Amino acid sequence: MKLRYLFMLSVSFNAFSQAFVEKEEGGAIGNGGIPWELFVDRGKLLGCIYDSRFYSLGSILVLESLPRKCELASDRTGMWAQLSEAEMLLFKENIETQQKLERESTYIGKDPINEDEARVIKYLRRAKAFADKQQN
Repeated sequence: MKLRYLFMLSVSFNAFSQAFVEKEEGGAIGNGGIPWELFVDRGKLLGCIYDSRFYSLGSILVLESLPRKCELASDRTGMWAQLSEAEMLLFKENIETQQKLERESTYIGKDPINEDEARVIKYLRRAKAFADKQQN
């Protein structure tokens, strides 16, 4: 059950940043920006490498046009694994939800809006939700 919530959180987080995880989102291996002591356990790398970038366990990346997640293999190293059927359904549902939210936040009816207008509308919606929450 914890894995499901972790997965949903991971997908939700990734979906809010973009519909799909881009290759550039992982940590670049050679730039010294990764605290390797947090990701190495008894000589085993706790994460996955793709295209010279490091991804922590639970990361989801679209590889070969299919989403993959970084899991811990039996030898305690990271490996890219296919999503299970249930995880794939959650992933697709989350993408659809994100696309709907993005559409709602960048269009009024059929007319597109700019970033400033979207920011004002987002603020007004949050202020209204906060006010409604305060009344209840």
